[in-house]
Amino acid sequence: MCLSTVYEVKNPNAALAEYVTGVRVNGDQIVLTDIIGNDVTVRGGITNIDLVKNVITIDADAR
Repeated sequence: MCLSTVYEVKNPNAALAEYVTGVRVNGDQIVLTDIIGNDVTVRGGITNIDLVKNVITIDADAR
């Protein structure tokens, strides 16, 4: 199973969410679901998804 860590473009050292199993996009909202089913909602746009490194980058200013 591939689990991802999500970072914000302007703060790449602090994770917005870890062990992410699912990503849903609804307009400018991104819902990140972790391995135990907790959701984190972030406003912005996805800038990068690296499936090899299991990293997703979000730009919180992209609205």
